[in-house]
Amino acid sequence: MNFTSTKITCYISYIVQAININLCPVLFIPLRESFGLSYLQLGTLVSVNFITQLICDILFSRAVDRHGFRPFLILSEILAIVGLAVFALSPEFLAKPYAGFLAGTIFFSVAGGFLEIIISPLIHAIPSVSKGGSMALLHSFYAWGQMAVVLLTSFCLYLFGRDCWQWITLCWMAVPLAGLILSFLVPLPELLLEEKQEGMRQVLKQPIFLLFMLTIFFGGCTENTMVQWSSAYMERVLKLPKLFGDAGGMCMFACMLGLSRLFSSATAKKIKLSHFMAFGATAAILGYFILSVSTIPVLSLSMCALTGFAVGMLWPGTLVFAAERFSRAGAWLFAFLAVAGDLGSAFGPWFSGLLSDRAAEIRV
Repeated sequence: MNFTSTKITCYISYIVQAININLCPVLFIPLRESFGLSYLQLGTLVSVNFITQLICDILFSRAVDRHGFRPFLILSEILAIVGLAVFALSPEFLAKPYAGFLAGTIFFSVAGGFLEIIISPLIHAIPSVSKGGSMALLHSFYAWGQMAVVLLTSFCLYLFGRDCWQWITLCWMAVPLAGLILSFLVPLPELLLEEKQEGMRQVLKQPIFLLFMLTIFFGGCTENTMVQWSSAYMERVLKLPKLFGDAGGMCMFACMLGLSRLFSSATAKKIKLSHFMAFGATAAILGYFILSVSTIPVLSLSMCALTGFAVGMLWPGTLVFAAERFSRAGAWLFAFLAVAGDLGSAFGPWFSGLLSDRAAEIRV
């Protein structure tokens, strides 16, 4: 059976995930200026996103193994469309639209949670020569989606003004709509029957599984703290115009993130993934340290790019190792790992927002 169209659907779904996660941060400054939102409120939107995703990961971790990929694939695309619509139209119906922003975020976050549960195990279930290479290629599309979201959204804000953010949000609904159409049509591989799967308790009690959980937690924290706040950092701290801050910060980060994953996919047989991940963790520490003390725009932009390349394989690499170690665990394994990744992704940006507000209070 030819699964090319299935892979394309997975790639589109990862672009949908990039929209779910990255569109709101690009709109941080317009939302703050238009509705008087605090940095903590903006950071809370990000945290709600990832917390909602991890709740879905927990609640539906075994449902995919019972009901298959297709129902969740279809529902995820529908919820993404609904969430973007609610987020964009909230100011038209609510005097204080922050509640609508939260509601819209919850809708497309549930979509993101379902995508986390199904897309990685779906790619893993498709026959391929290199499972690690396929996983790295899949996750690279998240980075390309992130670049598209940042560049196109920032360009439209620059060209048409910040007041057009609602129309931009509505236009992004076209991507999950395309995914929805394909999700009805593409062939899907069969899952391993539950009775043949490795038991959940047997896996959870093994120390190496805890190591995988910690690795992906810090991977999510390291990656998404930079993603969620680099735009605001470049504009407010370095005084760069928003278009250049987004292009230079978030887009350089996303580009290097994608290149890191493509590089890992292309060199899977030459460079050990464990060595690549160890190098990435070390480089990320260096990048964050320099970025925290630098006031030189060129150096700061370079550190954003370095961090993107460094953290590129921390999340997908952990999935590869876990899938190889527990090859008969079922789709629930990816859901549990996504929980840890989402916890890190929620904690990092929220904690950064909290520190920013407290630092502002201290300076005052």
